[in-house]
Amino acid sequence: MKKRTLYLVQTFFLVLSSLGFSQETVDAYYEVIKREGEHPLQFVQQQLDTHDLILFDDALHNAVEPFEFYKDLLRAEENQIAYVFLEVFGINHQPQIDAYLESADKDDGLLLKVFQDDFSGYGWKYETYYELLSTIWDINRSSDKKIKVRAVDQPIYWEGIHNRKQYDIFLKSLVGRDYFMYKTILDMMASFKEGRKGIFLTNTRHAYKHIRNKEGALYWNTGTFFNQWHPDKTYSVRIHNATLSIERKKEADKNATSDGLGSYKYKWIQMQNGIWDHAFAENNNQPIAFSLKDNVFGRAAYVGNHMLNVKAEQTMYDAYDALIFLKPLDQLHFSAKIDFIYTDAFKTELERRLRILQEGQMAEFLAKKEVGSLAEYIAQISVAQPRTKNDLIQLD
Repeated sequence: MKKRTLYLVQTFFLVLSSLGFSQETVDAYYEVIKREGEHPLQFVQQQLDTHDLILFDDALHNAVEPFEFYKDLLRAEENQIAYVFLEVFGINHQPQIDAYLESADKDDGLLLKVFQDDFSGYGWKYETYYELLSTIWDINRSSDKKIKVRAVDQPIYWEGIHNRKQYDIFLKSLVGRDYFMYKTILDMMASFKEGRKGIFLTNTRHAYKHIRNKEGALYWNTGTFFNQWHPDKTYSVRIHNATLSIERKKEADKNATSDGLGSYKYKWIQMQNGIWDHAFAENNNQPIAFSLKDNVFGRAAYVGNHMLNVKAEQTMYDAYDALIFLKPLDQLHFSAKIDFIYTDAFKTELERRLRILQEGQMAEFLAKKEVGSLAEYIAQISVAQPRTKNDLIQLD
């Protein structure tokens, strides 16, 4: 056993050296973890003592581990959270969410439109979101707590979209999306005047609190509106995962998508060439959370959606208030995918949407998907799929 331990330590040092940083460098990060780190559940509960709204960046909408954490947070006896705000569902589907949470029995059929009408047109297939709603249904019936789920994104009405030009006009309407979500949440929180506690479950750029462009102007992300106008009421938290690194702009695909990434060359990286991950490994990869203020983690150079046009010396603390580590990168997963949304009626609707989305390039689309027809493609994607390993970062 001692020889095995010595071998692992020696191997660890060799890896550090090969990556270009020393044990002393990792130690500086490890010291922050040991000095400031707390269990994530305890850390978030403490932040809710002094803030009314916690913004969570899940890093990847299809990440599993953040949702496992959210469910544990909501189940905790000391839970103060009354509102769960969801980025990915439009406000027009609030009645269906309410109907599900208020139903005597869990009725998946009440959620069909919620999951079918996403911005992409394909349907929101991630099981993590369904399980979150199911968990909240359970909590609301097993305790005195009554957690409200609120959809806060802009609505999309697929019934009113009949060609690609109309869909592209909808995409242009998303220019004010961050303010829309900010104002929607603010109104539901009664402008922070009633002491309500909530969490906003979102993705990377919407959680940024203070990133500036090269001219010094703020990028007005949802988190930025809150940070600028209600700085003492909100708190932004990044959940550790692979990090999006934008390399350059490229010619966009003919048909744009709602996420906008088709316009960029990008890759997924480890923060600071893996220093963060080695520091977490030194802590035996235990779940940990800590503030990014005034420490080496927070002083790390900003990496993310705005990096092609960002003011010099922007840091990760400019983006977030805190960091949560749940599991090492090689133990993370992508969500399973649900199939109950693919009713016969929705398959017919999905074919209509795909003809709109691929207008003028259907032959190329089918060839790329290696199918002979839309019906064949829809049959492929409309089946349930198990969770899979997150392989964005290849670790030796």
